[in-house]
Amino acid sequence: MRRALVLRALPVYLREDASKFFRTCNSADGPDLTDTPVALLTVVTDDTTDAALFSPESICIVVEDEILVSGPTNLADSFLLLFGYVYALDLQYPKNLELTFTFIQKVVMCLEDNKPLKGRLLTLKNDLFNE
Repeated sequence: MRRALVLRALPVYLREDASKFFRTCNSADGPDLTDTPVALLTVVTDDTTDAALFSPESICIVVEDEILVSGPTNLADSFLLLFGYVYALDLQYPKNLELTFTFIQKVVMCLEDNKPLKGRLLTLKNDLFNE
């Protein structure tokens, strides 16, 4: 649950809009995936409480309006799998989450591209490693 909280809080800390990336739909209803380049779709049941968002029925990985993978129930695993797809298929990071994905790439996964971190990303990295 701690990883899920960090993944949901990172875009907020970096002042990015994750509303179109972290999406939720009811398992009885079909999700509206129009104009969804990249997203993690949390599938919940009718009787879901707020706490159940951290242990949903499943999480779907959406790329270009299509569900690629459906089944993981862990947000961290789903995000890692999505990141692998984005990295392997050489897709562009979502514009509204570019800082979040760059931070995950460079700091969390240590996949350097020989470009220095800028602004908020460098500040966050320094704050994390100085504690």
